Amino acid sequence: MLREGIVEDLRVKRTGKLLLEALLELTVQKGFAAVTVSDLTKYAGINRATFYRHYEDKFDLLNRYTGTVYELLDTLPDTGLPGPGDVSTGQAPPGLVAIFEHIRANARFYRVMLGPKGDQVFAERIRQCVKQRIWRSLPAGLQKENSAVDLYLSYSSSASFGAVMWWLDHDMPCSAGEMATISYRVSMTLSTMLE
Repeated sequence: MLREGIVEDLRVKRTGKLLLEALLELTVQKGFAAVTVSDLTKYAGINRATFYRHYEDKFDLLNRYTGTVYELLDTLPDTGLPGPGDVSTGQAPPGLVAIFEHIRANARFYRVMLGPKGDQVFAERIRQCVKQRIWRSLPAGLQKENSAVDLYLSYSSSASFGAVMWWLDHDMPCSAGEMATISYRVSMTLSTMLE
């Protein structure tokens, strides 16, 4: 009985992995918006009944995978932009390094899904997630609605997103730690506009 459960779990994981790979490859070929469940099942070599046993549609498949991304972002300590971190040396806080390490480990997924043929809803959610993390890391006295804070949040989150895309588009020429440090230093510089 236990062995059957383990075998079933392995099959479910294998199916999920095949479908995610199919989603990424088909998104590269034809764009996320054009990918159908039929395309996914054909490419992955599984039948539609198996797909629908686990997922409602392609958005559910994507959301199950990206759900882990959002959980990671939520569970990491605040990146400390411009808060904790070694301000004297400009060393990035560990939370920010961990985010870049996660992106490096899942580079193909991010390159495809955040790219021009990817899911723009996912890309916007990531931008908003970054903006919220930056907001949460602001000192309490700055967490108020005003145009300078709003501009800082928009500019910082867009710059962070742009830096990630540059890093992915250029095949990650520097380490996750170096990217985190550069991003941290830029954010610290930008934060001076709030003083």
